[in-house]
Amino acid sequence: MVRGVSDTKDSWAVLAALRFFLASTVMLGHFSLYIRFDHTGTFGAGLLNPLSAVFGFFILSGYSIAASLDRESSNYYLRRVARIWPMYLFCIISSLVMFVVFFPRGFAWPLLQTVSPPATGIQIIASLLMLQTIVAGPIPIAGVTWSLAAEWWHYMVAPLLKRAPSALLAVLMLLSFGVYIAINRPDSGDLNHGVGIVALSWFWVTGFLYYRHRGTPIGFALLVFPSILAFFLGRFVGFPLFIATTVLVLSAEFRLSARVRRVFNYCGEVSFPLYLFHMQVFVALLSLGVRRSIIILLGPPLFSAATLYFVDHPSRAALISWFGDSGRRKTYPGRPVPGAATE
Repeated sequence: MVRGVSDTKDSWAVLAALRFFLASTVMLGHFSLYIRFDHTGTFGAGLLNPLSAVFGFFILSGYSIAASLDRESSNYYLRRVARIWPMYLFCIISSLVMFVVFFPRGFAWPLLQTVSPPATGIQIIASLLMLQTIVAGPIPIAGVTWSLAAEWWHYMVAPLLKRAPSALLAVLMLLSFGVYIAINRPDSGDLNHGVGIVALSWFWVTGFLYYRHRGTPIGFALLVFPSILAFFLGRFVGFPLFIATTVLVLSAEFRLSARVRRVFNYCGEVSFPLYLFHMQVFVALLSLGVRRSIIILLGPPLFSAATLYFVDHPSRAALISWFGDSGRRKTYPGRPVPGAATE
């Protein structure tokens, strides 16, 4: 195990920028699938497809959670709740309000796809318990939250995984990879439902395991070999994933100025609300009659920046202040602690 590799402020800032790239890829992909078809074949179902970007998120999540536990194991669950739940609940509640108040019969996208209201109360209950895609589908418009269920339950078992030997983690990764290969076929349905979470676990465990062996040939092989194998087996994993793994390996080599580092870290903070809310903003702007692509695409980043200051920062500060220890309170005066975007 190599300590100190990829643990600099510069490397984490690079990974924060990578998160923003992946979130933007998801946003542009959904824009191309639902609003304006991309004839270049780049976004939507093209080279930079949203699902592959989610795969990249999973690997980065596993890596950053391993780093978070390595730096400080105390208050781990509090940090996870403060990081995820305020924005997540705001996303769920705002989605329900949009349906009840504005679109009780659903919403039709320009590309002839329709978003239906929640079919049953079980969808709502499942989302409130982080069981979407496990016992029911996610709430429409907030469909991107399917991936958070997979991430959340990995967060819950991460302290146990930290104590597990690397050989056991490798076995878990290979078992999940086998499920991925088995069900990821054109006739097998959607990966983001039911057993799909098991099939996607190997991405997260790969990032978690890579943190232990970063900077070593073993770590590099663990990180890239499964994805390359899946590609050659015809289970396309997409270019955003390969971009994510490449940047993760090279992140320790970057040297940034303080200004660039601040910009990258800010982009990393914006990435989470951008991922959560871009579909809602698309729907709101289209319902108001906005048709210019540039305005529709600028809406989600601007809204995401606003949610940082009005929802995310105050709620995280309050949670840490209420439940955290005094030392943590001193370092959390209403804004995220350094590295919060990557934990």
